[in-house]
Amino acid sequence: MVWFFVIITVPLLGAAVFYWRWRRMIDAEIAEGAAIEWAHLQKHEPEFLAGMSEEKFREIYALVHTPRFPGYALAMTLTFFASLPVTFAVLALVLWGAQAVGAVPEPVDVANRLLLDDGELLFFRSTPPEAALYYIRDVSGFYYFFGVLAAWLGIVAFFMRRFHRRRPGYLRDEIIRTRE
Repeated sequence: MVWFFVIITVPLLGAAVFYWRWRRMIDAEIAEGAAIEWAHLQKHEPEFLAGMSEEKFREIYALVHTPRFPGYALAMTLTFFASLPVTFAVLALVLWGAQAVGAVPEPVDVANRLLLDDGELLFFRSTPPEAALYYIRDVSGFYYFFGVLAAWLGIVAFFMRRFHRRRPGYLRDEIIRTRE
């Protein structure tokens, strides 16, 4: 698992550096757009901007026009991979606890129930009991798969709720909102 994190860290750091450079470029373009919009509104609607400084206008303009989803997508991905060891530890603890209270049957018991009289499994032909034992033991990977999937969906739900809750309105609406 350590090598997995070593291997996955390199592309994630590359994505973070790419995002940082892209964000700097976007910030420069937004600053230019804010200056143009400020000049336009000062010329045509000066009463609308009465009492607002140019710095405050630039902040509002950047809030409205900066793309937010790439940052959230990167944060979701980083959070998912950072939480993976904790997720596996929690899933192992839950599986251990379920086995301790008898909620999960032992693979030997399941394999014995699935074998017919002549040594065949109900869903395979002529399977030795050892193979049935390995197959049943590997079914627990099913629970790990869906446990990791549930953790991932929880992370996505958290970030998407935050993304939509903090969504800014239109430029005019945000200017009016800051004046109130």
